[in-house]
Amino acid sequence: MSAQVGAWVPAATLGSAHARVLDAAAEEAAETFADAEAAERLRQVVGAEPGQQVALFEPQGSARLVAWLKALVQAEEALAGCDAGPRSPAIRIARLLRARGDYPQDLTAWIKAHSSNRFLPYGSLQ
Repeated sequence: MSAQVGAWVPAATLGSAHARVLDAAAEEAAETFADAEAAERLRQVVGAEPGQQVALFEPQGSARLVAWLKALVQAEEALAGCDAGPRSPAIRIARLLRARGDYPQDLTAWIKAHSSNRFLPYGSLQ
């Protein structure tokens, strides 16, 4: 049965497949972004509810989160449908890293050099 215009489609639940795609994007961004299935999983991470994103991010180690944050910043620039502005999952990762005291000193400069999203890494002032 095909989807109808205006039909509700449940959002994907984030899980291990999304974590694997984020790992792959952190290793080889260009190849991951070129893979249609991987690109769709990245769009799912970006479009997921904040609670789902946090549930995926929170149990991860800080080094892995830094790599994922960078992959998400690159995805936002390279993939249609990954631009999230103030809703970027990279903001949630940055906040989590800061709360842990694990936010690398040079990460903000890296983000600013690789992103056109003016909300990164701090989010909206509202």
